[in-house]
Amino acid sequence: MDSVLLEYIEQAFDVFQDGIWISDADSTCLFVNKKYEELSGFTRKWMMGRKATSIVAEGIFDVAVNPEVISTGRPVSKIQTLSNGRHLSLDGFPIFNREGKVIMCITFIRDISTIVNMENRLAQQRELLNTLVRINNSAGLQAGEDGSDFIFSSAMEAFLSKARIMAQTDISILILGETGVGKDVMAQRIHAMSRRADKPFIKVDCGSISLNLIESELFGYIGGAFSGASRGGRIGLIEAAAGGTVFFDEIGELPLPLQTRLLRFLQDGVIVRVGTNTPKKVDVRVVAATNKDLEKAVSRGEFRSDLYYRLKIAVLNIPPLRKRKDDILPLAKFFFRYFSRRYNRPLTMTDEVEPLLLSYEWPGNVRELKSMMQEAVVTCPESEVRPHHLPIKAGIPVREETASAGEFDFEGKDYHDLMREMECRMLRAAIARFSGNMTAASRMLRMDRSTMFRKIRELEKHGLKVI
Repeated sequence: MDSVLLEYIEQAFDVFQDGIWISDADSTCLFVNKKYEELSGFTRKWMMGRKATSIVAEGIFDVAVNPEVISTGRPVSKIQTLSNGRHLSLDGFPIFNREGKVIMCITFIRDISTIVNMENRLAQQRELLNTLVRINNSAGLQAGEDGSDFIFSSAMEAFLSKARIMAQTDISILILGETGVGKDVMAQRIHAMSRRADKPFIKVDCGSISLNLIESELFGYIGGAFSGASRGGRIGLIEAAAGGTVFFDEIGELPLPLQTRLLRFLQDGVIVRVGTNTPKKVDVRVVAATNKDLEKAVSRGEFRSDLYYRLKIAVLNIPPLRKRKDDILPLAKFFFRYFSRRYNRPLTMTDEVEPLLLSYEWPGNVRELKSMMQEAVVTCPESEVRPHHLPIKAGIPVREETASAGEFDFEGKDYHDLMREMECRMLRAAIARFSGNMTAASRMLRMDRSTMFRKIRELEKHGLKVI
């Protein structure tokens, strides 16, 4: 009976629906069945006589259970990934001789590629969901959330036509314009007019993300990539926008090392998460915006010239509101109606307000106009908003009138002390205007956010409290 079994043992093993690998105490392959040939893509003849450790070293598969089973004398289970991308479940068992010494290892192998791929897809969906929830929770009032859009005069129709043509392509777009002109609204409009409209639109505020976190925020990271990293890793904002549009607001604030990585992504469409060297293809349309003069930033070495010329192919330069006089009243009336409904204050705006709005220069552009209409609706003590209810007169902002000499205490102070006081008051007023939003205040002043914090620290050293 034993001789018959030995004669047909190989055929018996070939009947198994699991792969079988048998090795000796030196991890050298003695036998594999047909099923394992199918799973691995290698013939029995090629594998016989090879050590499992050598095959791992060649990169054909990443792990083996044989050495551990032999050394410990206990069953070992692992997940193995082959060079062809297939995932296998390994269950290795020791075979003992009469003296109790391990002389062989028999390993049963099952294909679990479908399960692993499903788990990976579920993990990616969880990461994407967590990222989108994080974006939604951290975002303030975004452009367009009030239902507003660009309100165009006839003079702006040519501008919109150009934007519409650009939107139909997948080329990267650079939007230029002063603070508050509506660059983020235009970016969303481009997305809405594109073939990607039903896919995600993700905004990246390059000026507000911590320098220590911006790389992992943009490109994501794997578990344990750095101290404090989530165990499961995290998808990056670029990957979260897959199939859609990623909008880099204030791209001029992006650190130079990240500019290099962004350029590589624009060229190859590939990202690499922090903590790994594995590239991943991501299909994303890039729209960038800035109020900086990027040509000057390039000449100062603050912005990569190759990234600038890569973005400069398709440029939209939004005119400031003072050069779009025909847009001022329609925008003012729109925002006035919106905030009247929002705060349940059925107010009206008298005709005398119109020439005042038209004569003002609007240094803060559409954002300033929107804030002024909101303030007028909230603070007006009457049923009608009149010129004296607005913080401007004859085209000059009331809050920004030149200070008189009587407002300063000159006693015991030199020029530098007085200038520090004035700078402190200016920063305090700018920050208060945006309810403590440092990023918005720095943009209005056309000052880097990091520069603003540095100035605040310097003033505090001289006993002046800004915030």
